[in-house]
Amino acid sequence: MKWFFSLTALAIAATATAQSARPDAVPLTLDAAVQRAIEHNPDLAIVRLDTEVEAARVDQSLSAYTPMFSATAARFRNTTPPDNALSASTGLDVQDSFSSTGVTQRLPWGGGTWNASWDASRTTTNSPISSFDPNLQSGIQLGFSQPILRDRAIDVSRRQYVVAKRDHDNSELRFHESLVQTIAGVKQAYWTLKAAIANVGVQQRSLELAQELARQNRIRVDAGQIPPVDLVQADAEVAQRRENVIQARATAGDAEDRLRRLIMDPADAAFWATALDPIDTPPDPASLPDADAAVAKALGSRSDLARAANDLENAKTDVAYLGNQRLPDVRVEALYRGNGLGGRQLLRTGDFPGIVTGTRDRSFANAFGQAFGSDYQTWSVGVTVSYPLGRSYADASLARAQVERSQAAQRIAILRLDTAETVRRAARQVQSTAERVDAARAGAGLAEQRFNDEQRRYDVGLTTTFLVTQAQRDLLQAQVTLLQTMLDYQSATVNFEAVQQAPPAGTGDVTVRGANIILPATPAPQGLFRAGAGQ
Repeated sequence: MKWFFSLTALAIAATATAQSARPDAVPLTLDAAVQRAIEHNPDLAIVRLDTEVEAARVDQSLSAYTPMFSATAARFRNTTPPDNALSASTGLDVQDSFSSTGVTQRLPWGGGTWNASWDASRTTTNSPISSFDPNLQSGIQLGFSQPILRDRAIDVSRRQYVVAKRDHDNSELRFHESLVQTIAGVKQAYWTLKAAIANVGVQQRSLELAQELARQNRIRVDAGQIPPVDLVQADAEVAQRRENVIQARATAGDAEDRLRRLIMDPADAAFWATALDPIDTPPDPASLPDADAAVAKALGSRSDLARAANDLENAKTDVAYLGNQRLPDVRVEALYRGNGLGGRQLLRTGDFPGIVTGTRDRSFANAFGQAFGSDYQTWSVGVTVSYPLGRSYADASLARAQVERSQAAQRIAILRLDTAETVRRAARQVQSTAERVDAARAGAGLAEQRFNDEQRRYDVGLTTTFLVTQAQRDLLQAQVTLLQTMLDYQSATVNFEAVQQAPPAGTGDVTVRGANIILPATPAPQGLFRAGAGQ
């Protein structure tokens, strides 16, 4: 197959003619066009940004395990009228300043939560029965809550993180898929422009042949060798060929704009006015494709199959999570609190409420130290159990998730069938277009031979203008057919390479972003205490 050289011998002069009309054209190789598309194509940039969005969702899901710091500081005053014998004559006046700080965190394993907090307060009062004025208190608290059944193997936070990671992987695969489709589109547009420019040259060459025939006919009509009707026929053919050139140039302009659309920088408006000269020639055809090997490769590496496999794993994760939610909610709750007391202690003697006979000062440091000791401690350890009686929301959700898991598995089976069919069809297209090029090449050679023979016969007066014109038309059609079949072969080759990695563009596969991340509240363990019991 030696028909692949500068778009074949028939197009050498035609291409040179077309390029001579574009002296300001920018030489462009196929690799340069592909690189421009990778750097500037806005559609590809949007898909690339989707990967960043999904990466942010992964970070969002991890924020469920970020320790939450909280702090409170306040002051209040409460004055009540004297409503009993133990109140001061001016009423009861209580002033309180308090603060608390703490950290709460959900653990990334086991589903447990813990918290640690410290609080302090200073209270003054004019109550005659108060033993401290001011009253300084300090306390520390440690709490832990651990699920035993539900939420231990998987909970909502871990499910969101696992799914978000797979969605991020899917976005990377989708970017690879778009990259393959964009590169294939650029190659298609590049070879289409190459063929369109060559077609302009072929049409221009055909116009020149018609003009030469009309010139010769005019000389012969003037010499009385042929009737004037032959000149009319030649001039009509010139007009038709001129129209063909105009249409070919318009088609080449459209092809050039399609290539510009794929590779231009949207910020460079002047690029629309830049003429492109695709200087690469189509590569020599390799051996015919092995459809079975190509199908095996596609089934192992196609991006849409990999994304479908991730979707199936997400469905399995949902089944595991919802199955876990059907278990009883059994939790171990533990809490420890240490308390400390300080301030100015009022020493009293006599009967209640007694007479203040002295004071004893305890600093806040004493109260803080007591909080870490065992003098005033509170603790609790216990188990809570909750379980719905009857069919729960989790039961219904699990049934739905199991159906969705089956659907995801069936989608993979369908995709595998579609992939095999698409790749085999693409392989047949490469083979058939290669055979068509051979046939078109032979036809173009025969048409040129017939035209040369007819032209020689015309030169010696052995044929008519009609037959020469018909030979010119047949040559033109054969050359255009060869250009089209060569373009079809290049398109089939590009498509065959692309469908082994990604589905064809525009097959209805819509990019679906991952689910929004919902940040669950981190509960702070509060311990277990009997209602009404002293704490």
